[in-house]
Amino acid sequence: MDKKFKFTNANIKNLPAPTKRTFVYDTIEVGLSLQITPNGAKSFYYRGVVLGKQIRVKLGEPSYMSVDDARQAARKAKINMKEGINPIEERKKITGESSLEQLYTRFMDEKEQHIRPITMEYYKDLWKRYLSTLANKKISQITPDELKILHKRLTLNNGKRCANQTIVLLRTIYNHFIKQNIYQGFNPGNAVQLNKQIARTRHLSGNELESFRDAINETEDSIPKFAIMMLWFTGARRRNVFSMKWEDIKLEEKLWTIPETKTQNDANVVLVNAAIDILNQLKDMRYNEYVFFSTTSKSGHIGGVRKTWEGILKRAKITNFHLHDLRHTFATSLLANGADAFMVKKALTHKSLQSTQIYVNLEVDDLREKLNETVNKMIGKKDEQAL
Repeated sequence: MDKKFKFTNANIKNLPAPTKRTFVYDTIEVGLSLQITPNGAKSFYYRGVVLGKQIRVKLGEPSYMSVDDARQAARKAKINMKEGINPIEERKKITGESSLEQLYTRFMDEKEQHIRPITMEYYKDLWKRYLSTLANKKISQITPDELKILHKRLTLNNGKRCANQTIVLLRTIYNHFIKQNIYQGFNPGNAVQLNKQIARTRHLSGNELESFRDAINETEDSIPKFAIMMLWFTGARRRNVFSMKWEDIKLEEKLWTIPETKTQNDANVVLVNAAIDILNQLKDMRYNEYVFFSTTSKSGHIGGVRKTWEGILKRAKITNFHLHDLRHTFATSLLANGADAFMVKKALTHKSLQSTQIYVNLEVDDLREKLNETVNKMIGKKDEQAL
């Protein structure tokens, strides 16, 4: 067996078990090695020097850590050692006696450079709202049963998606340290069965759309009202609209650049005249860098529009309609007006057409009307009414 070679996932998987414990070394990342025992167990290690002392630290196992992940972990260990941080001593700080808050804080610190800011903010929100009640509990004492109770309560009070994502975040925090072999305990989140989620396709059409429009027109002008209208006129995601910045808007070109969207680095949204009218009204009210500013929030922009939204729905006598459903309404209205799936994909800043399919869900009557209109044009009939 060669002692030095370029590690790949395939050649490591196929390495035979030796007669005694053996180390092989990567020729790409100096210091990265793989230990193989006679029973076939394999583990990645990094060997380096910290404060003049040579140490070997375990990074993880090929069963869950790829070669690329191992190289990245080795580079991180190398940087830490140069700064005088001993990874072995750091691991001793994470034990079953650590609190969940300690685990969460360290997770956020280590992930800060690798996760988009908007995702970090979402993690912080989930922690503050739903997980902070467990902050002082020892991580080895958090049980599957209490997480199942938490998941059930959130499902009833906050919805299936919120409940699922809260548990997924908890699982992710535990797994982050388990995979690094820092925490040796059990991940209690794995015992929670997540809700099955069916894609929601609720949208307004016909009389509902007219009632909604009238209700908005009757609503007193305010920052929340204008934010709701911008959601309606652009089909953009709530978090993007709420955090819209003046610097990202080109009024003359009628374009809005959204930095760091859900699916790509940035995206350009074409602003219709109705959206431009809102921006022209708000530019004289400019308070800070945000279009939909808040004088009280830490972020500087609004975080919700619940009171205004509930008032609009009440006046319109519309039920079972969520703020995100404005995005569905925008998409289905585009399709009903003759736009194709590619145009909808572009308008919604989707990365692929597969993501757009959830919105391509016209009501039967809408579809029948569009089919009749299309066929009538093909056969030369005019003013033919849908049966």
